[in-house]
Amino acid sequence: MSRQRAALRHSLKALTGAAVLGALLALPASAGAAAKEPAKPAATKAARPAKSSVPATPACYNRAEHAAEQLMRMHTEMMVVGLTCRTVVPDKKPFDLYQDFSVKNRALLSSSEASLINFYKRSGSGGNATRQFDMFRTELANEISRRAATIGIPQYCANFVDRSVAAKDLTGDDLRTLTSDEKNAGLMHLASRPLCDVKVVSNPDPVFAVASAAPAPTAPKATTAKAKPAKAAAPAKPKQKVAAVPTKQSVAVR
Repeated sequence: MSRQRAALRHSLKALTGAAVLGALLALPASAGAAAKEPAKPAATKAARPAKSSVPATPACYNRAEHAAEQLMRMHTEMMVVGLTCRTVVPDKKPFDLYQDFSVKNRALLSSSEASLINFYKRSGSGGNATRQFDMFRTELANEISRRAATIGIPQYCANFVDRSVAAKDLTGDDLRTLTSDEKNAGLMHLASRPLCDVKVVSNPDPVFAVASAAPAPTAPKATTAKAKPAKAAAPAKPKQKVAAVPTKQSVAVR
């Protein structure tokens, strides 16, 4: 009886192993490969960056911003003159002129700074508007310093310190006329941006394609027949002197 049970267990194990082996053999080859290799994650498409909705920097100033830049140019020039020329013309005290002008026109200068900072805010260019204004003034001071170096420091101070002297005596109304009323000021203002309400009347000059003039062709040299050298004339033979024939002598017959 025990032998029969042992034989039955052995046969059941053999059948179970055969069934498992048959099931594995019945699987397709792709399924086995898939079981060996881990599933690859699905490739995700790179998300495109969203288009920026920030408006472009305005290309022009309104009237208040334009006048504000003119005053900043004047104030920055006085600062550069004061720092550059205080040892060249110490008797005129150019840096004191700059400080006196700053104190006298503190309110107008503060209003001009606020106008330009507001311009950078509404430009939508990003970043700190106050920092952008400071960068503008730094570049403006560098530009004036380069101009002074080009002119020559002694010559620059001889001309521009007197401008600081005249600027210190200007009133607030004088400064408003000088910076915002180009016609009555008699000046042509230099600014980094034009006025928004001024239309350009003249168009830019057309571009002409200028062809470089080709050198004129040289006329071919005429081939002239070589002149044969003239034969040298034979030297003239000297004429032989012919002796005169003596006259017949008359012989007297005795």
